[in-house]
Amino acid sequence: MGNITAFSCFIFLTFAVFTTARPKSGPDQKCKSGPVDLVFLIDSSRSVRPHEFETMRKFMIDILNTLDIGLDTTRVGVVQYSSKVRSEFFLKTHSKLESMVKAINEIVPLAQGTMTGLAIRYLMNEAFTPGQGDRPKVPNVAVIVTDGRPQDRVAEVAAEAREKGIEIYAVGVARADMTSLRAMASPPFEDHVFLVERFDLIHQFGLQFQDKLCGIDLCLESDHGCEHICESSPGSYTCDCLPGYRLNTDGKTCSAIDLCAEGKHDCQQICTSSPGSFTCDCNQGYHLNNDKKTCSPVDLCTEGKHDCGQVCVYMGPGIFTCDCNEGFRLNEDEKSCSPIDLCAEGKHGCEQVCVYSGPGIFTCDCNEGYRLNGDKKTCSPVDLCAEGKHDCQQVCVYSGPGIFTCDCNDGYRLNEDEKTCSPIDLCAEGKHDCQQVCVYSGPGSFTCDCNEGYRLNGDKKTCSPIDLCAEGKHGCEQVCIYSGPGSFTCDCNEGYRLNGDKKTCSPIDLCAEGKHDCEQVCVNMGPGIFTCDCNKGYRLNEDEKSCSAIDLCAEGKHDCEQLCISAPGVFTCDCNKGFKLNKDKRTCTNMDMCNTVKHGCEYQCVNTPGSFYCVCPEGQLLQEDGKTCGTCKSANIDLVLLIDGSKSVRPQNFELVKKFVNQVVDSLDVSAHGTRVGLVQYSSRVRTEFPLNMYHTAADIKNAVMKVDYMEKGTMTGLALKHMLENSFSEAEGARPASRNIPRVGLVFTDGRSQDDISEYAKKAKEAGITMYAVGVGKAVEDELREIASDPVDKHFYYTTDFTAINTIAENLKLNICPAESQGEVEVKDPCACENMVEFQQGTINTLDLLTEKLAAMASRLEQLENQLLSRK
Repeated sequence: MGNITAFSCFIFLTFAVFTTARPKSGPDQKCKSGPVDLVFLIDSSRSVRPHEFETMRKFMIDILNTLDIGLDTTRVGVVQYSSKVRSEFFLKTHSKLESMVKAINEIVPLAQGTMTGLAIRYLMNEAFTPGQGDRPKVPNVAVIVTDGRPQDRVAEVAAEAREKGIEIYAVGVARADMTSLRAMASPPFEDHVFLVERFDLIHQFGLQFQDKLCGIDLCLESDHGCEHICESSPGSYTCDCLPGYRLNTDGKTCSAIDLCAEGKHDCQQICTSSPGSFTCDCNQGYHLNNDKKTCSPVDLCTEGKHDCGQVCVYMGPGIFTCDCNEGFRLNEDEKSCSPIDLCAEGKHGCEQVCVYSGPGIFTCDCNEGYRLNGDKKTCSPVDLCAEGKHDCQQVCVYSGPGIFTCDCNDGYRLNEDEKTCSPIDLCAEGKHDCQQVCVYSGPGSFTCDCNEGYRLNGDKKTCSPIDLCAEGKHGCEQVCIYSGPGSFTCDCNEGYRLNGDKKTCSPIDLCAEGKHDCEQVCVNMGPGIFTCDCNKGYRLNEDEKSCSAIDLCAEGKHDCEQLCISAPGVFTCDCNKGFKLNKDKRTCTNMDMCNTVKHGCEYQCVNTPGSFYCVCPEGQLLQEDGKTCGTCKSANIDLVLLIDGSKSVRPQNFELVKKFVNQVVDSLDVSAHGTRVGLVQYSSRVRTEFPLNMYHTAADIKNAVMKVDYMEKGTMTGLALKHMLENSFSEAEGARPASRNIPRVGLVFTDGRSQDDISEYAKKAKEAGITMYAVGVGKAVEDELREIASDPVDKHFYYTTDFTAINTIAENLKLNICPAESQGEVEVKDPCACENMVEFQQGTINTLDLLTEKLAAMASRLEQLENQLLSRK
């Protein structure tokens, strides 16, 4: 820890003091600053010009000449960075100054972007590691030299590096941003941040470094005598004390500060001292409050810190006595309580019964048959019948105090519950002389009746059966069947069926009901009778049920010249492939389609049997319509452009972006069957400006692009990629089906870092077969652009520092799929290749042949159906 402090003071003095009086050091004079692991992190972005980089190279060599270089003294490493990071040599690489200087002179600048955050992470994870020469308990010091604003985040990674013990000095030149330098450097910033106007002034930093390198640290190299802490200053030192102690008058020793003894406390009762601090406490019977200063008396009753059975009585701080609730008395242990039973102790005035109701409480009651009087002590006998306090249904009979019996009125008898009464039912008890039915007509009374189908005789007791069929009281249309006294059913004659009314009859049509075994036609011959027949074109077999189709072609009963196509009882004529049927529908004529139809071939028509196909002159290809010819430039793609409309783009630059889009459109063959183009703008939200199926000419697309309004706000690139994948390349928005193998291409244009995650949907887009291009301008982050771009990344990723230079990208960006014009950016099947042209033409011929055969079969079938309809009429 002492070495780190000493080196920090050394670096502070180096950066803070500039003087022209430097000791003249020969080549053998080296400063003894103690072991240090020092790494230079130098910016080699494209903004650092070659002569400026040479100045930075000389600056490092001048500093190395003042250091005691060696594996046991000062170790040095050099890392350069731009859009990527490269270690020139590690801490363990060189043990001598000469080889180190040679390696610095051989450094070749990277000349790309400015990814300072990426470089600091490399410094932390690679340069300062034991495997690369970092020593334990030796100070780690990094000197970062940069001339520009980082293109990635530095604050978080720099903080992480500082937490790992790396002391960072940030040296900015010319265009460097002071905010970024402060975000990188270790505190205090006035000791670790330096900014000079030009590269040729960076030698001032080297002069300061050399001036203070040979200074003597009196705290380290003298017997200073400080008891606690020694703090160096140029040519001197001062003593200081640890917290809680003060420096004595001798300026070296320290004494503990007793705040309690000095009365420098605010404790209410007791103060306990420690060096430079104190704590408060309280007297017995009190406790310390939450303010850790004042005290409150302890109420053991309120805090529940007592052993009383029922009631705790507060008697003062930390003191209590026990008591009991009403109805209880305190036991001899003066803690627990027992309930008082006044009934058991005979302390009541009840005439008959005393009832215990709780500790110290009782009520009076009476024996059964008696009622408690108004004085709540004496009792009187109860006559439940007179008071109506009984549950007899009809008659109550008094039997003594609180006792009664029940009885019933005439015609009723007492039930087994000895309370309710039931009427006497002579019918139910069988105490009657009715032949069939006894009807209860009241308690002890009845009349006679007969069962259904019988009628009561004159004696009012016996019954006779009723025959409704014999009496003609039925309503059957055909047949009445006696089914018992007072009952009948209706029936029908043979060949008829009883209707739903169960009285009338209807004739049975077995054909209509499908109750027959005829294969085709059933003929009704009368109620319940049928014969079988066949449809036209069929004849009835010997079983007089099934039918067989009449095949006129097979029986030779036709006059077709070439082909006879049979249907039951009829036929149609057709011709062999390459012939067409004449108007007589019988004979055939050879077919030359190139001379007989409007084939529409732009260059030449070639006959095939019954069909034709078009061909093109050498050097041209048949287009998607199968008739016209053209060059390979008309190859098809579905292209969706995602353009950044965030506020950082600015309105004037957004107009340049629109011109860039139109330059890309100019390089495409736009049509409904050729290349389709869709446009999406995004900021904090995503908006489809026009889908793939809206415009079919380059002129319409370019007009629409120039009318797009600038959105402003944030940069949600991940949300835009999600929208493109789920919406823009859907068939609903004009993307052609995947089965057609039309290449899908996405182009993302952005000027800054995305405010959301792009990883998920950048990966999903490429997994879905979309070829992704990434174009970045200005503050665009190279890592994000590379993550969006398809493989090979170098051919799908473009970057420029200035919006005015994007027209160059548009000229270099070829999105068509013709190999003579493209640079390999979109790797798809080449339709211009000879074998693919033949494959396409042969496929077209085969498809036309199949369609011709299907149309001929459909025409034949339609003619058969037409003949069948005419014959039936």
